[in-house]
Amino acid sequence: MGFVSYGSAMGARGVQQLRLTAIEVQLAPIRSSVHIPVATLWARYQGGDVGAGFAELAAPAEAMIDDLLWRTAGLKTARAAA
Repeated sequence: MGFVSYGSAMGARGVQQLRLTAIEVQLAPIRSSVHIPVATLWARYQGGDVGAGFAELAAPAEAMIDDLLWRTAGLKTARAAA
């Protein structure tokens, strides 16, 4: 399970709290996440160029997807053995 948050620092803090809740209900959250800054959202709302803001999100998004794929492969192996 990966998280994508947006806005100010409260979005990132919300993800931290959701990770704890996800663990309690026996989900498997990963450490990587993507946070879309409020400046990027504001530029989009104002009709400005958001290409640079979204380009900065490519690396964290790729890291999160790589973590998800790694975790998926590990869980698939564990389920097959169970």
